[in-house]
Amino acid sequence: MGRGQGLSSVVYYTIGTGVGGGALQDGRFIEGFSHPEMGHMLVQRHPADDFSGSCPFHGSCLEGMAAGPAIEKRLGKKGQDLTEDDPYWEIEANYIAQCAYNTTLMLSPDVIIFGGGVMKQRHMMKKVHQAFTELLQGYVTTPDLADYIVTPALEDNAATVGCFALAREAVLHG
Repeated sequence: MGRGQGLSSVVYYTIGTGVGGGALQDGRFIEGFSHPEMGHMLVQRHPADDFSGSCPFHGSCLEGMAAGPAIEKRLGKKGQDLTEDDPYWEIEANYIAQCAYNTTLMLSPDVIIFGGGVMKQRHMMKKVHQAFTELLQGYVTTPDLADYIVTPALEDNAATVGCFALAREAVLHG
């Protein structure tokens, strides 16, 4: 549904009070012994960032560096209170781009969707695309970034629609 409609491989991340993620391949969630903890992937600290991270388990994992509480702990104010031209957004975009880079090289999905409160900053996607291009350095060819690294077409309804889809699947296939 939404940006993943008609695609066989979709990865979705929500970046808000935490970072969660899920991957679908041919309509099925990718998981093994447990659900994925994609928000706890390790990221390299941006050179201009001296924040040690807010995750009590890993410190500088993606969630510890890029989730809403990390922004607030680092800057003393919420991301929604920053202006679009605040230099911090370049750091945030770098962490999100690292997530997209890792996801691209591990799963090669048809699309990577970034939702959640942090991604409501409409200026972020351009910064993420730029940082992703710099990180990837042409190593693999991806689809056009405007179609590959995107925000949810379903916007705030993505989680609700997903829950209904899971419930439908459970009822139909028990």
